[in-house]
Amino acid sequence: MDSRTRTKAAKLKGQSPSWIGWESVRTESVSGRIVDQVWNALFRGELKPGDFLGSEIQLAQKLGVSRNPVRDAFRTLQALGVIDIKMGAHGGARIATGDPNRFARALAVQLKLVGISIEEMLDAQIAVEVMAAELASKRATAADLAKLRSIIDELQALSARPPGDSRFTEASMRFHEALIDAAHNRALTAQFKALRSVLEPIYARRESDSVAKRVIASHKQLVESIAAKDTERATTLMRRRLETIRAHHLLRTVES
Repeated sequence: MDSRTRTKAAKLKGQSPSWIGWESVRTESVSGRIVDQVWNALFRGELKPGDFLGSEIQLAQKLGVSRNPVRDAFRTLQALGVIDIKMGAHGGARIATGDPNRFARALAVQLKLVGISIEEMLDAQIAVEVMAAELASKRATAADLAKLRSIIDELQALSARPPGDSRFTEASMRFHEALIDAAHNRALTAQFKALRSVLEPIYARRESDSVAKRVIASHKQLVESIAAKDTERATTLMRRRLETIRAHHLLRTVES
């Protein structure tokens, strides 16, 4: 460490790192080793949201390296959503607070970039929503049911509009998201939000009045089953509806 870095470290004011599990790092791939230490400690439960890791200068001094690999490690961890960084004399890196929406956006991008197929997306939707229907039938609150019924009322009003109005599809997708929320499982919620970003563009706009009527009737039956806490009927209705949608879209893919 050069004299300039030592001088800055000596003058640094603020908190000391709260995590004491740091290990020495080799000169090669120092940045990656730092990232691995934080990642592994997080999943071992040694680090939790809000824990202070230190500043660039503090960690460079502690690990006996220059600030550059520490800065690179911080950038990587920040991009992964593992840490938040505060700038300034009293700044440094802290373990971030969880944000499922951030995860959902990142997952949606990756699903798009890997070129996930329509079949894969619809299979995943079935897995997520059938489980959600099961949990919703056990956990849905009065507020959850009210929201689902409100969206059905909105769908009925939109069904009077000419076929091709995208607002019907958008409202129907919000119904599915409200169903996931009624399951009160954050992992399912995050997964569905990611899937919705890639699903919505492939869902055809309402093609006919008969399609709109079937969608509304299906949603009503599902909500009635959830309200009655009839788990078997709720999951059967959801699976049947989504498998019909899946078959329809896969047939269109083959024909196109």
